[in-house]
Amino acid sequence: MHGILKALFIILAALNAWLALGYLVFAVDAGSLPASDYRVPATMILLLLAPALTFIPLARLLNVALYEVEGILGWASFGFVLTFVTPGTSLTRTEFLIFLLPLVVVIATMASLVSYAFGYRIYRGTASQRDFLRARRQGYGVGLVVVALFLLHGIQVLSLVTGVLLVTIAVLCEVVMLSRARPAHARRRLQPQSPRRT
Repeated sequence: MHGILKALFIILAALNAWLALGYLVFAVDAGSLPASDYRVPATMILLLLAPALTFIPLARLLNVALYEVEGILGWASFGFVLTFVTPGTSLTRTEFLIFLLPLVVVIATMASLVSYAFGYRIYRGTASQRDFLRARRQGYGVGLVVVALFLLHGIQVLSLVTGVLLVTIAVLCEVVMLSRARPAHARRRLQPQSPRRT
């Protein structure tokens, strides 16, 4: 009972933090306020607090190293750029990188969870069921593909053929990685066993 109440408290706290952050970013437009306004530091605090309340419990629940660091830094930096950085009429290469690198992490952290959930059902009863490294790799693959499509669209060279080709290459790369990976118990079976002593 105590664990359920603790989980509910964390979920409600994270939800309220995201709602408050969304209100300050989109309704109040904290990025256009003077630095002396109290809502500006409040927004900066929530940019760290909201992902921390989300990804630290998830990382502990799934027992994944550095997942909370990825989530906090990725979402906080993306939110900061989205809120406080005002690009010019034409984006420079640096501005593109400042926006796109956190975007890759944001997409990857969410896609990793989706991939882990699917893998948990697909690989049930095998050593790959709780393999978050596979889910993380697939999450970053999705993030890179989405950002690549965004870049191709930005330079006006994206077409249906180009998009399908890019997605196909990413899927084939993942198929190759999955075919090369062996569960831990399979690797142990392939190792030569020392002869028994009589």
